[in-house]
Amino acid sequence: ARSMAKLRKTAEALGVRDAWPVVAEPFIDWVLEDRFAAGRPAWPGVRHVATHDEVAAWERLKLRMVNGAHSALAYLGVVAGWPTVDAAMAQPALRRFIDAMLRDEVEPTLTGLAVPPDYRERLLARFANPALAHRCAQIAMDGSQKIPQRLLGSVRDRLAAGAPIGRLALALAAWLHFLRGRDEAGHTYAIDDPLAPMLQALLRDAEALPDPRSRADRLTRCEPVFGDLAGEPRLVDTLAAALDSLRERGVAATLDAA
Repeated sequence: ARSMAKLRKTAEALGVRDAWPVVAEPFIDWVLEDRFAAGRPAWPGVRHVATHDEVAAWERLKLRMVNGAHSALAYLGVVAGWPTVDAAMAQPALRRFIDAMLRDEVEPTLTGLAVPPDYRERLLARFANPALAHRCAQIAMDGSQKIPQRLLGSVRDRLAAGAPIGRLALALAAWLHFLRGRDEAGHTYAIDDPLAPMLQALLRDAEALPDPRSRADRLTRCEPVFGDLAGEPRLVDTLAAALDSLRERGVAATLDAA
C-alpha cells in the first residue's frame, strides 16, 4: 500500500508514471577531495575540497552539527514522549535550544573550514521535515558509541578555550537521563546499547548518592565514554545542574529555561 501511494504521489508531482521512483530528501551534503584519476565526475550536489585535511574538517562538522544535534533531539524526544525528530522540532523551545547549541557552542569548535552562513538554517529545516519521520528511539541506539564523537569532542574544545558548555551539557544530561529506561509518562523502553548493563549499574549507583553534584560526578566515571573528562570539575558542575533540572522539572520546563 505504501509503494502504491508513493507511485501515485510521484505521478501527481511529475505528470508522468515512474514505475521505480527513487525518493530523496532535499538536504544533501556530500564532500569529496578533488583528486580523481580520470577527471572530476559530473556528480550533482557534491562539494569538492582541495585537501584531505579539509575533508577531515567537514567530517568533524558532520559529526558535531548533524549527528550531535540528532542525538540531543533523540534523547530529549524519547524522554518527553516526542516520537520523531520532526515532532520534537515542532516544540518551539526545543528548536530554539538546538539552534543555540549549534550556533554558540558547536560552530566555534569547527576550525579548518568556513561554515556556510546558511548551513545551520538548512539543517534545522531538514530536522523539521515531517516526510522523513525519523524515530527518536532509533537515533538513541548505541549512545555510548556515539556520544564521544558527537558531543564530547565539542565539550573538550570548549573547555580548553575556557568557554561555556551549558547547552552541550544539557544534551549529555539528556542521554544520561534517557538511561533510566522510562519516559515522563511512565512508559518503559529498552536501552539498546552494547554497554547497557554497565551504564545502568552506574546510573543506579549515582541515583543512590545524596546530591546532584555527586550524582553527576559518578556518571562521568564511565571511562569508555568520558575518558579524560571523568570528574572534570567544570563539566561536573554544569552537568549536575542540567541533570537535576531534567529530574525535578522535566524536559519541557528545562528547555524553556535553557
